[in-house]
Amino acid sequence: MLTRRDHKSGDLFDPWEYLGPQRRRLLEQSWAGVFRKHLLNCLPVGKLESHFCRTFGRPSKDAYVVLGGLILQQLHNLTDSATVEAVALHVGWHYALDIRSEADAYICERTLRNYRRLIIENNLEGVLFHGLTDELIRAFGIDTSRQRIDSTAIRSDMRTLTRLGIFVETISKFLRELARKHPQLHCQVDVETLRLYVDREGDGCFALTKPSESKRRLPEAAETLYRLVETFRTTAAAELESYRLLTRVLAEQCDVVIAPGQESRVQIKEPGTISCTSLQNPADPDASYNTHRGQGYMAQIMESYVEDDERATGGNVPSQPDLITHVAVHDMTKQDWQAVEPALDDLSSRAMTPKIMLGDTHYGSEEDIQTAEMHNVELIAPATPPKGSKQGRLTLEQFELDKEGLVVRCPEGHAPIARNAAPKKFEVRFDSATCDACFLCSQCPAYSTTKKTGKARWQYTKERVQTCGRRLGEKAAIFKERYRWRAGIEGTMSRLKRQMSMQRLRVRGMAAVSYTVFLRALGLNIWRMTAFLEAK
Repeated sequence: MLTRRDHKSGDLFDPWEYLGPQRRRLLEQSWAGVFRKHLLNCLPVGKLESHFCRTFGRPSKDAYVVLGGLILQQLHNLTDSATVEAVALHVGWHYALDIRSEADAYICERTLRNYRRLIIENNLEGVLFHGLTDELIRAFGIDTSRQRIDSTAIRSDMRTLTRLGIFVETISKFLRELARKHPQLHCQVDVETLRLYVDREGDGCFALTKPSESKRRLPEAAETLYRLVETFRTTAAAELESYRLLTRVLAEQCDVVIAPGQESRVQIKEPGTISCTSLQNPADPDASYNTHRGQGYMAQIMESYVEDDERATGGNVPSQPDLITHVAVHDMTKQDWQAVEPALDDLSSRAMTPKIMLGDTHYGSEEDIQTAEMHNVELIAPATPPKGSKQGRLTLEQFELDKEGLVVRCPEGHAPIARNAAPKKFEVRFDSATCDACFLCSQCPAYSTTKKTGKARWQYTKERVQTCGRRLGEKAAIFKERYRWRAGIEGTMSRLKRQMSMQRLRVRGMAAVSYTVFLRALGLNIWRMTAFLEAK
């Protein structure tokens, strides 16, 4: 039976009077006071009722204490054992969770694990973050009309493996699980395979493989993996999760060549042909890879912000704290420009759609600009640099255009001899003799077609003209003044990684990583609100 104690009704006698005025004031001004006063009674304990019997069974621990304890665990980045100790002995936790009885002052580790499993299985981490963050925004009147977005890479508790390491660890994981769950099938594995991949003792074992020998040993590991896949394909072992990882590695890393009249053989794929979604470590099958950011997961963070002219008079204290309003966790293969629409949809469903949204270049595509306009949001983000600029070529920004977007003059002041405006494209032509004599001809996009067609002709789209106008507008002082506030979210990312220890988590898997990220983002909001109240 789910226990829900009443934490709203007052008491005839103050249970915290023994603390004294000084200690009581410290508690009220700390994170414990913020949590107790604004968040404790807003915990969505009703979401757990369907998992408990109303008329039968032993009464559970107070759901408010357990849910609150899980949030405070991420707030302080504690292990389960440290959380049990904090709930039992820490007066700040007692005050925050309104613990008054001996029965509620102790939670075992198993209870924490069970409630955490319920939250993860039912995707309640988003409900916790949204509900409690929205309560802070409502209670303190936070203005969410200005927000900024950015992403950060997060690494789970796994080590980086080479390609040979992926084969070896996946085979080892399968053999160990096979021994536990199907010992009769495990007897079919030859002793030499167990020595090389499980025991890793003696000559030729992979534990002694030098980096210079990895390329030579990789085909040997691939043959072993393929042999295990074929041996246990039609047995009960095929239902094991580790067997599915075997087949996944085989499909992602190898090609099976079947020649008529010959035995099947395995070929290792070239590194450049392997997808970024391939298995990075059998300990965390959900992790993916990004060339720029490495292995792990990606988190999208959106927060409110204020400008200097809105700071309170008489000091440097802002009129409101910056609070994280949106969190999303996905794999490393999803691009930042794909995160704008889900973020705005989430904020719109909670009546917190901003009027101004800041983002870096990755959020500045034309699609994102149009998406933001559909939500009545002004997205301020720099356009991507023109491709030709990196090669030292002339770009459309260096040509003089009319109001329609047609070229009037080139950088050297030469006018085109013909101009044509099609529904989707513009075309301009220059005199070939004039272009031949120009010292910028090797850098000009119009002259580059002369050798093929004999005419200095250049075609470009209307979308390119719009992007050109954005790039030119970014040089204005007003754009720089408005956009400079985007840099503030870098401090948020730093605090998430340093203060909230999100750079490398103690968990693995998309579900556990999402749970941790959501609650630690909520924890940072609590810390920020605490610092704001102390400064005020």
